Amino acid sequence: MNIKPTLPTTRIKITSAQFAIISLIGAAAVLFLELSGDVWLNEGFSWDAPIMLWLHQWHTPWLDGLFTAITQSAGGWIVAPLFMAGVVLWQRDEKKTAVTLLASFAGSTAINALLKLLFARPRPNVFPPITVETSFSFPSGHTMAAIALYGLAAILLWQRQRYGWTVLAGLWVLLVALSRIYLGVHYPSDVLASLAVGTIWLILVMFSFACTAS
Repeated sequence: MNIKPTLPTTRIKITSAQFAIISLIGAAAVLFLELSGDVWLNEGFSWDAPIMLWLHQWHTPWLDGLFTAITQSAGGWIVAPLFMAGVVLWQRDEKKTAVTLLASFAGSTAINALLKLLFARPRPNVFPPITVETSFSFPSGHTMAAIALYGLAAILLWQRQRYGWTVLAGLWVLLVALSRIYLGVHYPSDVLASLAVGTIWLILVMFSFACTAS
């Protein structure tokens, strides 16, 4: 009678939260690849212009000012307040949080700059833009910056049980994204691609933060 040796088996247990994160990364990657593939082939999207025109019909001077202010909250001027926030966090002995915040924004900015140069998509010409931008269109840098900053803030606030501020930070990301379309400086496909790649980057940043914190 031959007795076969049994090998020990290791089962990898995945929690529901881990499964949700993996699924989110997968969905975001598929979305970005679908959008970027069409942009690379210059195929365009039939739904870009109609969405922009629908938003533009609500255009008023008051909304112009509001969305301009919202979009500026993720613009270049945010670098100085961001640096100051990092200094304050460092002085409060929250060094890992400070480094994560700065790394999230810096990495997002670098990734966006490379993608813009790679795809070189011209800015929309659907209607006269309310504000002027001179760089390439795909993907939206302001939207990616909003995810890197306010998306990260939402996660950190959630961990500290500041749920009201968490919701506000999350909504602010969406408002920045919407402002880019309303102002006429980005196609909706630009913004969707930014939400996708920005989400992936934010998850990687938080994963690194969790690894260094453990």
